[in-house]
Amino acid sequence: MILQVKDLEFSYIKGQTPVFQNVNLELNKGEILAILGPNGAGKSTLLNCLANLLSPDKGDIYLNNQKIQDMNLRDVAKIMGYVPQTHNPTYAYTVREFVVMGRAPYLGMFQKPSKEDYELTDRVINEMDITDFANKPYTNISGGQRQQASIARAIVQEPQIIMFDEPANHLDYGNQLRIIKN
Repeated sequence: MILQVKDLEFSYIKGQTPVFQNVNLELNKGEILAILGPNGAGKSTLLNCLANLLSPDKGDIYLNNQKIQDMNLRDVAKIMGYVPQTHNPTYAYTVREFVVMGRAPYLGMFQKPSKEDYELTDRVINEMDITDFANKPYTNISGGQRQQASIARAIVQEPQIIMFDEPANHLDYGNQLRIIKN
C-alpha cells in the first residue's frame, strides 16, 4: 500500500466545524483515485493535508507504511508529487528551469542539477509538447501553459504518487483531453 489515510479530520479554526472528518482511504501502486464533490466541499484542503502542506487535527497519513508526519520533507517529495490548482510565479525562471526544480528532492544543499537531470527535464518537456515555451519566463506564460509546466515538473520529480488538484484547470480542450488520456 502506497498511501493510507486513517480517520483524518481538519478544521481551519480549532473548535469550529471541521472541513472534513472521518476520512479513510487506501491506495495501492497503479491505482487511480478521484475525489469528487461540489466547490467548497474540502477537496483541495484534503489534498493539502495529504501533501503535508496542512496538518490535520486528527488522524494519520501513511506513505509506504511510514507516518508522513515522521518523515523528512525530502523523503516525502521522493514519494509524492503535487500539482496545485494554480501556481503564482514569484521569479522569472524559464519554464525549463522551473521544470528541473522537480529534481530538488534528489539534490544536496547548494547542488546544481546534473546533466542527467536536464536530460530528463528535456525529455519530459518534449513528451508534454511544451518545447515552444520552454525557454520563456514562467512569469510570462498563460495559466494553461503554467499548468502544463507544473505537471511536467511533477513528472520530472519521479514520485510514486502524483496528486492533481483540478489537473485540467486553465487548460484548453485539446490539452484537457491529452492530460485525461495520459
